[in-house]
Amino acid sequence: MWLERLTGGATDLITLADAKDKLRIISPEGEDPELDAEIARVIASASAALDVDQDGFGGLGFPLVSQQWCRRGAALDERFLQLPFARILSVDEIRYLDATGAEVVVPAESYALVGRGRMRQVAQISGALWPAVADRPDAVTLTFTAGFESLEAVPEDLKAAARELVKFYYDHPLADAATGIPEQVQRGVDRLTRRYRAFAL
Repeated sequence: MWLERLTGGATDLITLADAKDKLRIISPEGEDPELDAEIARVIASASAALDVDQDGFGGLGFPLVSQQWCRRGAALDERFLQLPFARILSVDEIRYLDATGAEVVVPAESYALVGRGRMRQVAQISGALWPAVADRPDAVTLTFTAGFESLEAVPEDLKAAARELVKFYYDHPLADAATGIPEQVQRGVDRLTRRYRAFAL
């Protein structure tokens, strides 16, 4: 069973002007293109640090701004139908390979998205039965959209966490995975983001 991101990702959580306010830089946008480019790179790094990567790992544990994903697996069982992220916007399609190898779409009216705490699961509508699928590891594909609906819908405290990371990355341009983020900065980011994580039920 594995995940693939189809669309989305790499969304900047704050604007260039917002970042400059945090950094106390008064240069208007466009006045110093090299400086703007440097800050843009820092914004991208800070935003990526909070988002999941292309395989669904890292960050806060869920996509931040609307991303479409697909999950592939061998069976329509409970483990497969338990979606991997909090904040699922929609289940877009379920398709499978039948015993003959033909690709079939499961009718949308035969299942529903239901909640378990912050997590979501796909469940059968009463009377519906999951179909038999081909005996292969990629027999089933579930496509779904996760994250906040738009950048405007991302809560302000998550954007505040991005600002804190922007300041750190700007002040420490050589910071990388080897040096890590200082404990004081990490505590501030954790305080701002803790309630959004999937385990904060």
